[in-house]
Amino acid sequence: MNSCLLRDGWVRRRMCAWMRAGMLALLLFAPGAWAEEPHDQIELAFTPFLPVRTMLQNYQPMRAYLEKRLHVPVTLITAPDYQTYNARMREHAYSFIVTVANSAYLAYADYGYVPMLRPSIATRPVLLLAKNSRLKNMKALRGATIAMPDPLAVVAMQGVQMLREAGLNPERDVTIKYMQNHSAAVNLVISGEAGAAIVSDRALLQMPNATRKAVRVLQTWDAGAVPGVVYLASPHVPQARVAQVNQAILEFVHDTREGRALMKDLGYGGLAPVTPEELKALAPYGAQLKAAMGAVP
Repeated sequence: MNSCLLRDGWVRRRMCAWMRAGMLALLLFAPGAWAEEPHDQIELAFTPFLPVRTMLQNYQPMRAYLEKRLHVPVTLITAPDYQTYNARMREHAYSFIVTVANSAYLAYADYGYVPMLRPSIATRPVLLLAKNSRLKNMKALRGATIAMPDPLAVVAMQGVQMLREAGLNPERDVTIKYMQNHSAAVNLVISGEAGAAIVSDRALLQMPNATRKAVRVLQTWDAGAVPGVVYLASPHVPQARVAQVNQAILEFVHDTREGRALMKDLGYGGLAPVTPEELKALAPYGAQLKAAMGAVP
């Protein structure tokens, strides 16, 4: 990459320096700026569930492998928030997406995206406390502030259900503070501004070691197990290109040392084909997302 293109207010000198040094360009496209992906490049669009820098570091090995394997420039794309991402996905602005469970269902069922891959190990919502917190159970959180990622995130929807199952009324017994992403929610606990956070266990694994060491898991909600991310392709992408990208990703995660290391670090255990039946099982979360998107101004 010969230029630094970070839009929607994400221009940062440090990241520009990385890109000038040959690192990954992670782009935030301005509204209305889309164009159909040229055949001489590939773009993967990620839901913004982690900070830009974290995604940059995590997925650089995959980007580099795909670029070398497919002999075309490969770029990772995201959006400033979940609402924008889902709106762009609905408009088929993205050719290849790496998105969370509820968005994946809508992409498949409503927008015609083609299922590709999902992690071998599912993700589950976890309730986190500060490392030195003495709280013993969720009921002790009555009156506390609980941080969660974006309200359109599937984990935030699951978090509300976790609270209800613990006998806490989310509207009355606690104060929910929604943050931009999982990392921001965890950092609110570390700073003492929230008594707890509910995030994805796989997202937690992808955060810096210092962040993980500063918190402890009080409870894991196994009933909420879903794919942490799902890879899908726009119906406008030729089938041959979809098959090519799909195979290259599988080769990377299973046949290279860097790919296996990445899957271990992300807690995914590898990638496997995702079936329509698996996506249809996510329909309740998709319905919640559609309703929530209509309520967000």
